[in-house]
Amino acid sequence: MKRRAGDVIRTSSLNRPVGARAREVAEEFISNNPFFTISIKPAYLTADRPYVPNLQRVIENKKRNVMIQIGERSWNLKLLPCSNNIRSRRLSAGWSLFARESGLQPGDVCIFELINKKDLVFKVHVF
Repeated sequence: MKRRAGDVIRTSSLNRPVGARAREVAEEFISNNPFFTISIKPAYLTADRPYVPNLQRVIENKKRNVMIQIGERSWNLKLLPCSNNIRSRRLSAGWSLFARESGLQPGDVCIFELINKKDLVFKVHVF
């Protein structure tokens, strides 16, 4: 954790965001909660599912149901461990619906902020 002006506590992104814009957004984001950053690629809006960083210190590495929220809307997704890489996971079932209904576009940067560790609820901020 780092300290910022005015004694606001800021956590760092749990991953190293890919792309200059994603790194810039993550650097400016202020939260007391763990978060990770994803830069939306065209493939994430068709067939591919985004990788999620290792959340080992936050969530155990097994198949989990998660809820993601934007404003008043919410979607249920699966968070799956990757069999070929024990250090990453993928967002699965429900991702396509979320991407379509939330209007994600290639180049958008999403911050997934863990707001409820017990129930695995992420608040999504789209930039």
